[in-house]
Amino acid sequence: MLPRLLCEELCSLNPMTDKLTFSVIWALTPKGKILAEWFGRTIIRSCTKLSYEHAQSMIESPTRRIPERELPAISPEHTCDEVHRAVLNLHGIAKELRKQRFVDGALRLDQLKLAFTLDHETGLPQGCHVYEYRDSNKLVEEFMLLANMAVAHKIHRAFPERALLRRHPPPQTKMLNDLVEFCDQMGMPMDFSSAGALNKSLTEMFGDDKYSLARKEVLTNMCSRPMQMAVYFCSGVLQDPAQFRHYALNVPLYTHFTSPIRRFADVLVHRLLSAALGYRELPDVEPDALQKQADHCNDRRMASKRVQELSTGLFFAILVRESGPLESEAMVMGVLNQAFDVLVLRYGVQKRVYCNMLPLRSHHFQKVGKKPELTLVWEPEDLEQEPVQQVITVFSLVEVVLQAEATALKYSAILKRPGTEGLLDPQDQLGCGDHKEEQD
Repeated sequence: MLPRLLCEELCSLNPMTDKLTFSVIWALTPKGKILAEWFGRTIIRSCTKLSYEHAQSMIESPTRRIPERELPAISPEHTCDEVHRAVLNLHGIAKELRKQRFVDGALRLDQLKLAFTLDHETGLPQGCHVYEYRDSNKLVEEFMLLANMAVAHKIHRAFPERALLRRHPPPQTKMLNDLVEFCDQMGMPMDFSSAGALNKSLTEMFGDDKYSLARKEVLTNMCSRPMQMAVYFCSGVLQDPAQFRHYALNVPLYTHFTSPIRRFADVLVHRLLSAALGYRELPDVEPDALQKQADHCNDRRMASKRVQELSTGLFFAILVRESGPLESEAMVMGVLNQAFDVLVLRYGVQKRVYCNMLPLRSHHFQKVGKKPELTLVWEPEDLEQEPVQQVITVFSLVEVVLQAEATALKYSAILKRPGTEGLLDPQDQLGCGDHKEEQD
C-alpha cells in the first residue's frame, strides 16, 4: 500500500471532494449487455462512502427505507433513497454479469479464509471468524473484472508489443492427473476438461447438507493445489497469443487496472492507458525491460502472498496459545500409514494428526482397492471396557482438538476419542460465531 496520506486521503474517492481519476464508463442494459464504452480522465465527486455492510443491508432489504442515521453522510444533492436505488440497480446488473461469466466458462475456487478481531491495546488476536463473501463483495468484484478486461483489450489494441497483461496458465498436468485418478477412485465423476467444466462439477455434485458442504470444502482445497499462479507479462515477449489467456476467468486478455494505490502493476497499466488515449507519450520502455518490471511485480506479489499466509498462521497459533484448546469438526483429506491430514472446518486450517500422539492400542494401514484406510484401536479409558475401533478414510468426518505445543507458537491437532464428540460447544469459544467483517 501507498502511505496513508496518499491511499486514504489524496488517492481515495472520499465523499463530497473532487478527485482526478481514470474511468471506464459503460452504457449497460439491465441484463448486463454493453451498449457503449468510454475510457478517459474524469473528475469524480462521490456523494457518500458506503461500507460493504451498508451495501449488503440495502441488498438484503430492498424495500426497507434505511434511516439516514444508519448511513454515512450523503451530499445534499442526493437522497438516501437515490443511493439505495443505485446500489440495487448495480446489484441487479452484477448478478447478470456474474451469471454470464460462469455460463462462459469461468471458475471460482472459494476456500475458507480466516479473519481476526484484534485487541485494541496489544494488537494481538482475541477472536476469529471465517470471512463471509457476500453479495456486496460480488457486486464490486463484477465491475472490477469488467473494467480490468476492458482496459486489457484497450491497451493491447493500442500497443500489441508493449501491453502489460496478466495471464493464468492451466493447471499443472501431473498434479491434475493425480487428482483425476483420486476422484475416480473415490467414485466422484468430476470433469476437469476445462475451467468451466470443473466449476460446474463442483457446483452440481454436492448437496447442501453439512456433510456434502464439508466434502465440497475439501475437494475445492484439493482442486486448488494443481493451479498455477497468475502472472504479469509483457505482450511482446510471448509469441503465442494462446498463452495470454486467463484460465480461471476463461478470457483471452486480462490485466490489473482498478487498484493503483496498492499494486505497482496497475500504475504501469494507467501509464499505458494514458498513452493509448493520447494524454501522454508511450513510456520509453522496450518489451524486455517491461517484462523485467512484470517479473518484479510477480516476485513482490508472491512474497506478499507468502507473508499473508505466514501472518495468518502466526496469528492463529497465538490465538490457540492464548484461548485454546479449540475444538472443531474436521474432514480427512489424506491418509498415510501413521498419520492423516484434516481440514479443520471451523477455522479453515489444515493439520496432520499423528497416531503416536493418540492413546492407541494399535493402528493398521491398508488399501481397500485403491482407497487408503487407517484403522485405529483406542486404548479403553476403563479396564472393564472393550477397545474402541475407528476407521479413518478420506472424507471421514471427525472431531479434533487444537492445542498449543511447548515450542513457541506451534500447535497440534489431536483426534478426539470416539464417543466424546460435542462435549465442548464450539459456539462458546472465542466469539467465533457468524461474525461479519468489512472487506478492506
